[in-house]
Amino acid sequence: MKPVRYFMLKGIESFIDHVKSVNTLGCCYWKKAKNKKFNVGDICYLYLSGKEHNAIRYKFEVVDTSCERKDSMCWLSPFEADKDCYKLNPISVFYKGDDLSREKLEEIGISKYVQFMELNEEQVEYIDKQFQ
Repeated sequence: MKPVRYFMLKGIESFIDHVKSVNTLGCCYWKKAKNKKFNVGDICYLYLSGKEHNAIRYKFEVVDTSCERKDSMCWLSPFEADKDCYKLNPISVFYKGDDLSREKLEEIGISKYVQFMELNEEQVEYIDKQFQ
């Protein structure tokens, strides 16, 4: 069994309504890319970027590494259904605090410009404390 890895993803709210996806479907789908190689069991924190949030709001577990998107009703920009993407299930409630904002994340070494990154142990520890 492969060790669990921890990642931060950035969801741009003008493209897709991730909150609606989680509330309606109970999950979130993520497009595959060359730099994103998730395994079942990996943990992803979703930073929502847009007018309303600009903070990490979700903690997900990767539950499927090859599935078709089923979230067309959540897209705000033109929708193209991926035939092969990741499925992420929330494993914590929606985070409403301010301690996972862009400014706080920069204090623990996460650039405000990052779109995707694997997190180190100290970053995971700080983020996880906010979800408790």
